[in-house]
Amino acid sequence: MRLPVGIQDFTKLRENNYVYVDKTMYLNDLVKGGSYFLSRPRRFGKSLLLSTLKAAFTGRKDLFTGLWLENNFHFTVLPVIRLDFSNINFTNKSLDEGIVDWLRINALEYDYDLKSSNARDAFRELIQELSKLGKVVVLIDEYDKPITDCLFELEKRDTHQKILKNVYGVLKPMDAYLHLVFITGVSKIGKLSLFSDLNNLQDISLHPKFALLCGYSRIEIETNFATELKTVADFHGVALPDFWDLIQFWYNGYSWDAQQKVYCPFSFLLFLEQQRFKSYWFETGTPTFLMQMIRNAKLNPLEFELLEVSDSVIVATEIERLDPVSLMFQTGYLTIKNIENNPRGTLYALGYPNEEVRQAFSNGLLLEYSALLPFQVDQFGLELQRAILRLDWTSFFEAVNRLLAGIPYEIFPRQEIYFNSLLHLMLVSTGLRTQSQVQTSLGRMDTLLETDTHFIIFELKIGGQAETALLQMINTKYAQGLVGKPVLGIGVIFDLERKSIVAWKDQLITDA
Repeated sequence: MRLPVGIQDFTKLRENNYVYVDKTMYLNDLVKGGSYFLSRPRRFGKSLLLSTLKAAFTGRKDLFTGLWLENNFHFTVLPVIRLDFSNINFTNKSLDEGIVDWLRINALEYDYDLKSSNARDAFRELIQELSKLGKVVVLIDEYDKPITDCLFELEKRDTHQKILKNVYGVLKPMDAYLHLVFITGVSKIGKLSLFSDLNNLQDISLHPKFALLCGYSRIEIETNFATELKTVADFHGVALPDFWDLIQFWYNGYSWDAQQKVYCPFSFLLFLEQQRFKSYWFETGTPTFLMQMIRNAKLNPLEFELLEVSDSVIVATEIERLDPVSLMFQTGYLTIKNIENNPRGTLYALGYPNEEVRQAFSNGLLLEYSALLPFQVDQFGLELQRAILRLDWTSFFEAVNRLLAGIPYEIFPRQEIYFNSLLHLMLVSTGLRTQSQVQTSLGRMDTLLETDTHFIIFELKIGGQAETALLQMINTKYAQGLVGKPVLGIGVIFDLERKSIVAWKDQLITDA
């Protein structure tokens, strides 16, 4: 069987001997009809999901052999309209023209010549015409792309928003002609008529029943990719049971109900194919504007390890007042770690889903804050890593100070927490396991780093003596619970005026 890297067409996947992770049991409610909206980050299989629904409603039972839906669906043929905004051309022509062209392609599948020349009327005309063949299935993929692609081109964005409101506004009065409306996107944009006019549109994005609809669970991976997993484990010279911890650390962790976790299919499949731990998903689209928003808002990068937000941040995005945290969640850079319901409302704890995202996003922030070029961030991380593994703290802090010298004061307020944040980003760039603001029974560690041979605790202070910082971590018993390796403590003193680390002292706290 072939790995389905980047394959978004269900027919191509099934006819060409690609591995298909059976998600059709989650379609049971959807195929019965209704109106649904699903938000998921890019590269999570939304397009493949819609392609699967189209195959089911066009009667392609042969493609479902051996899948759950084969014996649980009648495969009654219904007319299907699919709007795929990832392929609709609105670069060389207007969005309205692009939608009309795409609707004409849909119409020709049913030997119908579309007469309307604007998107709203063409959409309405096609639904009415196809309803003569049966109730219509409408599938809309990446519904928000015409807006998110021009977030900061205000005139173009507003024009696209008006066009989409007109097009999506057709669905409500056409309800009697429709069997299923299924809409996917990355963001739930609050001011589109899609959500205000369609009273019966169910947002299933956070529904536990659909938490595994997109993405691979561990069980699905073990069932469908056992041979490939063993091949990668053998390549790394590790027994597969021991290898799982590392795979999960790097790629597992996306959750929309705080209970069920999945892997991003795109990243995991590339990992199997290339047999290397790296940030595949992040490389397909660097969110430069998001980094700039975080910098301009003077947000503390340490917050992204774990922060609490309300429904308003999770549920919708207001284009006129973009919230970096909301965008980070919608686009997959943060995921749900915990959900707490109380009389005042629902609180969501958000954090990075896994090391792939955490490391890549942290490197992106370090690039935004520093004067380094992209390749220099990688070189810098490698330089720090080598110094840490040699326990060469002179070389380590010389490199840290060199980078700090290039960061303008205005980026961060002159407070301990912000310089702690910068050190955290630098340590994450090493690729070594890094945790910051680690809670213990007697206090909170600034940063905990783990290598193959040591646990290393950093305690950062503004002014004073490095010995005092070391004494604090000893008195608060930070090393308690760290077993199996020696624990090394490092007290670090930062000078606000000189904008550099001026003293440090390391001491072995425990032998093992």
